[in-house]
Amino acid sequence: MTGIISGLLSAIFLALAYVFSGVAVRHCRQAGPVTILALAHVMMGLLSLVGLAFMWTPLVWTALPDYIGPLVGVMVFYLCGQGGLLFAQKTIDSSRIVPLLGLKLVVLALLNLLILRTESYGALQWLGIALTLLSAALLNRAGRRIPLRGLLLVVWTCVGYAISDTYIVQLVPQFHAHGMEGLFRPALLSAFLAYILCGIVSLAMLPFLPRQPLAVWKKVSPFAFFWLLAILFLFTCFADLGTVNGNIIQSTRGLLAIGLGAMLAKAGYTELEERVDAAVMARRVLAGVLMVLAIVCYNWGRW
Repeated sequence: MTGIISGLLSAIFLALAYVFSGVAVRHCRQAGPVTILALAHVMMGLLSLVGLAFMWTPLVWTALPDYIGPLVGVMVFYLCGQGGLLFAQKTIDSSRIVPLLGLKLVVLALLNLLILRTESYGALQWLGIALTLLSAALLNRAGRRIPLRGLLLVVWTCVGYAISDTYIVQLVPQFHAHGMEGLFRPALLSAFLAYILCGIVSLAMLPFLPRQPLAVWKKVSPFAFFWLLAILFLFTCFADLGTVNGNIIQSTRGLLAIGLGAMLAKAGYTELEERVDAAVMARRVLAGVLMVLAIVCYNWGRW
């Protein structure tokens, strides 16, 4: 139950984080996505330092030569992907972006099949890939047409996340190899170290970015808080249930984001989410369900 609850909480907090990142991008246009990215990760880095204090082990220093490569890979490609997300949110509502992030499945499949050559796929996995593409096509017709630039930014985000995930798979086992026991501690330690490194890089960026008033920091802080919280629950879920079941549970974030978007539009926040009729909302929900089914098929096909 710990893994299931952690996975569901991760999906909820991720959906909230995407809403708040959209709020920051659209309410702080003068700051820009790059500055918002840096501010958020400075805050996440500071929170992760507190977490590291509770997770401290001498392996942080002694195992550094072995895990620094994967750690840098996680950081670089994650920040690239996250930057793409924030740029996309300037023109695409979060309730449509989040289900589209399921395209990461296609990117991972192509990466493993054509470049890494580590997997071959069965019928269920090919069905999952087909459903992913069908869901994306349906989302493109569920409301204002998604501009090509926005769609390319979403694909860029998925590529960054996918490559970062491949480095995470290499990072966590490094602590197992050095004798760290259990599932939760290596996973959480890896998460804290990754976000501390993101924070250091973001802090180094700040002198080259426009200085922002406290009000902008406040607008960005909910995104930073809910994102880091979601990641910690996600790593806990992966540690308990494995990445297959964890990804299936996490896929519900798309449906949650669609629901949150509908509530925001109904409440009058049309600068964040467009108001749509029942037919368009039904297409969005159907697309979200198809994306969940796609991830279920793809991951179950790996067993």
